[in-house]
Amino acid sequence: MDNKTLIENIASECGNTKEDVQNLLNTAFGLIADALVEMDTVVIPTFGQFESKKRKERITNHPASGRRLLVPPKIVVGFKPSAILKGKVK
Repeated sequence: MDNKTLIENIASECGNTKEDVQNLLNTAFGLIADALVEMDTVVIPTFGQFESKKRKERITNHPASGRRLLVPPKIVVGFKPSAILKGKVK
């Protein structure tokens, strides 16, 4: 499902305009992104949990040349689905 279809489906289910739904989604996802930048965990009941994690720097081998490389530290976002979401998907 793409963004346009999601907005249309939510608008028809809730009886709101597409513009209102788009503004709501942009605000919600913006707040989630801001929280993740601050290294906070975002929990959405019945859906799941978004979490920022710091990965340490490490040494790895380049697959083509076999040379050793230093991979710098970085922040990654993880998602853990809730038990309810897992049950619906199964």
